[in-house]
Amino acid sequence: MAEKTTLPEGAIYNAEALQLNDEVIDMLMLLDYETRFCTKELKPMSRAFFAYAAQNPAHQFKYFTQVVVWSLTLMKLQADWDEYDDPNTVITNMLVILKDCGVQVNAVPGKLKQGYGDSVCLVLHSLLREVLRRVGFEWGAPSYPDEGLADEAEVDSDAEIQSVGEDEMPGDGEEDDLMYQEEEVKKKGGDDDEDEDQGVLESSIDPKQWLLEVERVAPKLKIQLPTDSKEWRTHLQQTRGYKLVIETQFPNAKAQLEKLSGNLTNALERIRSKEAFINTQFDHRALDYRQQQEELAQVQTQYTERNEFVMSLQIELKNVSEELEVVKTEMEERSTTVTDTAPIVKMKESFKKLRADTRQLEVRIGVVSHTLMQAKLRQRPQENDRKQGLYKGARDANNSDGEGDYDP
Repeated sequence: MAEKTTLPEGAIYNAEALQLNDEVIDMLMLLDYETRFCTKELKPMSRAFFAYAAQNPAHQFKYFTQVVVWSLTLMKLQADWDEYDDPNTVITNMLVILKDCGVQVNAVPGKLKQGYGDSVCLVLHSLLREVLRRVGFEWGAPSYPDEGLADEAEVDSDAEIQSVGEDEMPGDGEEDDLMYQEEEVKKKGGDDDEDEDQGVLESSIDPKQWLLEVERVAPKLKIQLPTDSKEWRTHLQQTRGYKLVIETQFPNAKAQLEKLSGNLTNALERIRSKEAFINTQFDHRALDYRQQQEELAQVQTQYTERNEFVMSLQIELKNVSEELEVVKTEMEERSTTVTDTAPIVKMKESFKKLRADTRQLEVRIGVVSHTLMQAKLRQRPQENDRKQGLYKGARDANNSDGEGDYDP
């Protein structure tokens, strides 16, 4: 037996969402979601859980997303969103992965974000049907219980067809009389208990309390049918209402519009007359204004030309100033090199060293020349002796030769 669903206070009866939600519950029961999915936080839901808004919208939206994640895991797919992601991101990723799985659902992301309604039930219904198809679930043939056949009345085969005339057939009133007579016979043959059960019921409740209870329960028992804007009755009612509004408000609006049009025409005529007067009075000033505009244009062209010339001169000045800075830096470097006396001091020191070296060389040269002179002076007497000895030997040899020639 189906569970009784009570509508929340202020909810609109939605037959399509209720039917889809009922089928979703049946498919979840086939997938054994009570043991494989439900936890202490996510308890088994009622058959109208996603058809109407819950008291805790966050819990309802979480339940919806968790059911989708569990269904994807049954298809061996993984959801690419987290529990703490933004709801818009979750809905977008959910629609993308459902489209990749082949589940075509025409749902608006804004309605899915609510966590209830037709779109949510349609998404769950399509997804669970795809899960059952991939799991390999097959619907079996229905089995009807054998209750046996009813006892048939005995038929007289010898009776002729239409043997009873139409006049002899009992009418509707006679049948009612017979039924009441049978009931009276049963009542007479019945027991006293049956008489008490079939007696008139007398209520012991206070009528005022009964009326209060009726006033309290009556709003909850009302069923509000959805108003579809596409229904022809709604359009007809709207057009009748619009026609009534137009018929009631058109005369006053027409009079006001005519008055406003008259005021506007008068204002336009005044504006045209004033415009013609201003044109005639300020024609010469308009000519002066045009001339001044032309002069201003010429001055502006001259200004642009001069400005360009000034800009070119500024560029040249900038280049010259840069060159001047370069020359100044070179002059400063050269002045620093000229005024620097360190090279001169080094040259003087080197000259002093050269002079000292030359003096030492001169002293050595003098010493060497003096020693040479002494050596030469020592060698001169020996050379003279040698020369004299040679001279005497030659003279003696000459004398000995002369004597030998003279001797016979």
